Amino acid sequence: MPKSRLSIPMEFVSAVILIICYLCTDLVLKGTTPFVHASFRLLFALIISGIIYYILRTAKVRADPIKYSRAAKIWGIIFLVVFLILFLLLDPIPRQVLAVFHSHTFIADTMMALSAGFAEEFLFRGLLLSTFMRVFRNNALKYTFSACASALCFGSMHLANLVNGQLLIPTIQQAIYAFVLGVMLASIRITTNTMTWTVLAHFLLDWQAGLSVNTHMDGTTPWLLFFIVWGIILIITVIFLITYDHSADRTRSLNFNGTHF
Repeated sequence: MPKSRLSIPMEFVSAVILIICYLCTDLVLKGTTPFVHASFRLLFALIISGIIYYILRTAKVRADPIKYSRAAKIWGIIFLVVFLILFLLLDPIPRQVLAVFHSHTFIADTMMALSAGFAEEFLFRGLLLSTFMRVFRNNALKYTFSACASALCFGSMHLANLVNGQLLIPTIQQAIYAFVLGVMLASIRITTNTMTWTVLAHFLLDWQAGLSVNTHMDGTTPWLLFFIVWGIILIITVIFLITYDHSADRTRSLNFNGTHF
């Protein structure tokens, strides 16, 4: 894997600056038309993605393939099933996408969703995930800790919606499930070794009718149900990541022994 152009501290500084700039775009563009807002937001998101790709020199997190253990394969299948259930049932994406095509702000909604997909994935599953992987590079659970740490940053970012007038309880729930989604998206980024699928998944999750007009989340879920659903999803994802870490360590050991045979 090519070496980053920046040191670990400078990667963190770059991430903070880019996140602040990204959040400020909504404040600066507030009051403009949905099309203008979405257009500039998407342009800025693509610029951010390009800067991060330049810093990291690659979209990959590893150079060599991983040989999955039996446990990793089983938990990987369970993780995939849970993600599909979330994608198709808990958050009915097909129905959501159909509604977008009937929206009078279809183009603006699409650009807003694309801007989130590119900017937030390259910031959190790109730059920050890679930075935390360098921080935890000598830890046996490097991928697990890096995914959780980058997801914690991702969830915390959603607390900024309070500044835009979103109510406290919906914002707290949004931050929590954004953390869980962040861990899931990081898992996809790590296992597929590319940014493509996370950007696409994030885009589809955000692609909603009226997104360019109203980005606030007003509804809430009863707390018991909320913690049961998202708690189970988080546990399954973390177990999968741990088995993946064990597979990665085993693969490195096999490769090391093979080169010294």
